[in-house]
Amino acid sequence: MEQAVLNQGAGKFGKGAYSLKLLGGFDQSVFEYAGEDGSRFVLKFLDAAKYRKADIIREQTWMAHLAGHGLRIAESLTSHQGLLIEEVAHGGQLFYVIAFTMAPGRPLTDLESDAAVIERWGRGLGRMHALGKHGSAALLHQMGFAHWNSHPIFTDEFPAAAGEKVHTRWKEYLKELSSLPQDPQGYGIVHNDLHHRNFHVHDGDIVFFDFGDIGYHWYAYDIAISIYHAVQTVPGPRKAEFASRFCDALLTGYLQEHPLSTDWIKRIPFFIDFRNVYSFVYFSKYVDWHELDERTRKYLAGMKADIEAGTPVVHLPIS
Repeated sequence: MEQAVLNQGAGKFGKGAYSLKLLGGFDQSVFEYAGEDGSRFVLKFLDAAKYRKADIIREQTWMAHLAGHGLRIAESLTSHQGLLIEEVAHGGQLFYVIAFTMAPGRPLTDLESDAAVIERWGRGLGRMHALGKHGSAALLHQMGFAHWNSHPIFTDEFPAAAGEKVHTRWKEYLKELSSLPQDPQGYGIVHNDLHHRNFHVHDGDIVFFDFGDIGYHWYAYDIAISIYHAVQTVPGPRKAEFASRFCDALLTGYLQEHPLSTDWIKRIPFFIDFRNVYSFVYFSKYVDWHELDERTRKYLAGMKADIEAGTPVVHLPIS
């Protein structure tokens, strides 16, 4: 990202001398701001060609709603002009800039043995789903969140880079998803990306952030996302045993806050495999493979081979 864009964005929210540290994000556009006055916060730059301002407003509004009902959420910050969303332009490009408090604590690094934190993770996820159902009808109507298949990955032409065999699998999954009921017991507002890098653990509590993908989807899919990304941290021979323990702890917490029928829970392995296909198609659509390092290309080639062969991400028996 151009330094001129970073300077403009930082100037909208900070004062005086500062430094920016890249934190990541899919587009490598999330930074930690550190000012000479001791201020620290997160700056996120969003290309207006890819992101709509209305969606950012929905994200910030929903985060405030969740925080107002007891969930610990990284808070949105206002600029010097009192705005939650600023705009900066450079070289014919427009960017939206938003800022959040630095979430206290640290990322969860021990996914294999810290069952208590995983259970609290599940409780937080269940609480989010419950808050999307109870007493939120007017807000949901006002916000007009998108449904699961409205993203360009579903509406645009399928990326040729993914290959025809993956395209066939993709169509099979979409057919199955389209046949699922969208009843309020199993379908509603979800975080849509709650993996272990999108929250911090602080004094035994969990502070959530990055709600940029929020929308309507199946609750079981939101659970599957957490499991899918956690499984990626464990070597192959131990994946199945880890996934079983992790799923048990996550669901133990989740079901304390939000009920989910056995029929939906049994669909979690299907949603885990769909997440794998979705992730590969997403990379194929938005990433230039020629710019990837050899390790990443090898990893994606393995994903593609497994998808084409119909190999599940992990064997997770749920009865």
